[in-house]
Amino acid sequence: MRALILAVGLMSLPVFAQESINFRNDREGKSIYATGAVLRNLENVTREISGPEILSNYRAVLQGVNVSRVCAYDVNSQLKRRFVRLSPRFNDYISTLHYLRSQNEIDDVALSILMKAEEVTTAVIEVKSPQDLRAPTDRVKNAAILSILSEFEAKYAARDCFDDAYRKMWADIVRSDSGLRTAQLEALLVMARDRRKITSATYQKLERARAQELEASTLSLKSYHQKVRSIRLQYPLRDASEKSNYITQKVDNMKVSRRQKLMENYTDIQIMLMGNVVKRLRSRLEASRIDINIFDREGNPSETISLDPMERFRFAIKLLRKEIATLSLNTYFNGRSPDYLDVMAASYEIGLIPASEVDELAALEEVWNPRKTFWDKASTWITMFSSVATIAIPPPYGFIPALVLVVIEATTGRDANAEDNGVLF
Repeated sequence: MRALILAVGLMSLPVFAQESINFRNDREGKSIYATGAVLRNLENVTREISGPEILSNYRAVLQGVNVSRVCAYDVNSQLKRRFVRLSPRFNDYISTLHYLRSQNEIDDVALSILMKAEEVTTAVIEVKSPQDLRAPTDRVKNAAILSILSEFEAKYAARDCFDDAYRKMWADIVRSDSGLRTAQLEALLVMARDRRKITSATYQKLERARAQELEASTLSLKSYHQKVRSIRLQYPLRDASEKSNYITQKVDNMKVSRRQKLMENYTDIQIMLMGNVVKRLRSRLEASRIDINIFDREGNPSETISLDPMERFRFAIKLLRKEIATLSLNTYFNGRSPDYLDVMAASYEIGLIPASEVDELAALEEVWNPRKTFWDKASTWITMFSSVATIAIPPPYGFIPALVLVVIEATTGRDANAEDNGVLF
């Protein structure tokens, strides 16, 4: 464990210092954003600026990006200036980003960060009357927040990209007043502008960020680049051309894909630790034998019990559940428990499960239906077992069927105190 963390830290230093920046898509299948309207707009934007021109200008901008200053706002502003020089009437920057995604020059995670930056930059500020603005009544806390706002340009924006700077400022504001609502911050921003604590330009930037809830975003272009490079350094992909549609499916009750959720919610170390859980599962399922050794009081072996194939299968499954349940106890997870689908996405991210297996598993829609009982899901699994097994590891039991069975039992509302809750036997 510690060796893994140390290796990531030490080996990444020279790589990050020397390597050029890129956000090429090496994992994702069909884009979560590839709607009919988006595809139609691609045709229009390439009539105005050709596809090769979009690609060459984007690559030229990335070449000039310093690894220590990877910023979505800088990339957007430089690209837009280039496109306006090519076509003075150019006004559809978002479509050029979708074009870059269609060419796999960027993936959905980078695309979402760039689009969010553009939304924040171009958002229209709503003008409200003074009586509609309600500042907090605590003068001491207000003074502290106004002081923080006054330092935005010098203390925060001078060192970080705008999104990172805003989130750091927001964190300081929350520490000053944990109960502050964004509507109250709106009033304080107006107060800071009127009292000349901040300039009108700074007010507009901060108000746009507040209105777009930028503080809720957890991933910047810089942190995403560092996260992916750290993972690829430790786990080079065997085939960077393979793509999975499973990880670009929208997560239930969320507006993001499975991979976006993974990248936004977990660090590179957490992703690698989750992926290694599945790596160990695969190793156990492929094992030629699993034995239980019994020792006498003197520590001498007295009996060896060899597990039969079905027992080996159940042992591997129960051990997988135990390891996932105990991930939350790991220092790097800070009590957070990843779910089974997060672990699946992590194992694909680090290249332990090929796209064919991930998409095959995702195709079993009935397995994931929360309205069905365990036995309803199990019957579906049994009837589809033979087709799934054709892509799995050697018989009698395959890797994907094993994961299916795990998820069946994990998504049927099992009792929190059930026997498999972190307990092997």
